[in-house]
Amino acid sequence: MALNLVDIPVQGGGWFKPADNKGAHAILIEVHSYEANRPTPNGPKNSALCDVTVFRTAEDLLNGTPQVAKGQRIEQTVLARDLETVVSGATIVTLDQIPPRKPGAHPAWVWRQITDPSIRQGIVAYASRRDAAAEAALAAAPDFD
Repeated sequence: MALNLVDIPVQGGGWFKPADNKGAHAILIEVHSYEANRPTPNGPKNSALCDVTVFRTAEDLLNGTPQVAKGQRIEQTVLARDLETVVSGATIVTLDQIPPRKPGAHPAWVWRQITDPSIRQGIVAYASRRDAAAEAALAAAPDFD
């Protein structure tokens, strides 16, 4: 019997901090789950559990050397809400801030879709290489049956 290995989405990657990822060349977000009104010490929040791959520069994308956080929790209101429809899928984005509607309020973080085909193709190629390497490692594992 062949193993059907599946990663359990657990929060091992901490919390997503938009300010730390502002200005990134591209961000690949693979959404595992979404919870509306998840209880937190600061009250209920919409929450997405994701694997976040950040390509800080064009060279990171070209070299295939991103920063990867598996099981990262995204709880910023607009960012989490926008990921609700992406569960079991992925999206390629950057971050931006929009001015507040009310005086004195903080600017909101929002996702901006990557439309540049060369960036999208580079990330798809990176993900394909990553998945192929994982499959090769599984195929090379000994079979004890």
